Amino acid sequence: MTMRFDANDTISPVSKTGVTRRNLLGSAIVAGGAAALPIAHADAATTERTVDVLLIGGGIMSATLAVLLRELEPTWTIEMVERLDKVADESSNGWNNAGTGHSALCELNYTPVNTADGKVEIAKAVEINEQFQVTRQFLSHQVDTGILANPRSFINSTPHMNLVWGDANVAF
Repeated sequence: MTMRFDANDTISPVSKTGVTRRNLLGSAIVAGGAAALPIAHADAATTERTVDVLLIGGGIMSATLAVLLRELEPTWTIEMVERLDKVADESSNGWNNAGTGHSALCELNYTPVNTADGKVEIAKAVEINEQFQVTRQFLSHQVDTGILANPRSFINSTPHMNLVWGDANVAF
């Protein structure tokens, strides 16, 4: 499956948000971007052509990057190639825990205990939380500009619990 997005689609550039391109592209941004882009389906390419950006894989990361690039460089041609019959059907499938955003407030793997002093290290949890806050800003921007519709269609809050084993983890 090949999807091509060119400069003639209906998405127009939006005003600057104050977030730098580096911060925006470097953040862990998870969004339902595949549904937000105009898509032209085609079979496997049989001729050579030039595109500005070729995205390999039709998962959430390629879809999100395509949305970001469309906003930042609306004149670029972007092509996404997926080997499966559907996009977001492998690693980005919800049952594979992809496409999830979380605040890292209850994750043992982000808050290890420093063996030297016994204190909980929170730097990784803070970093993940900051990235999640950027994600929330990005999603809000997408809703405000009409690229994404009803937030309830893609935000699904779920209760959280950690399953741990071993005396040290249970005591934590």
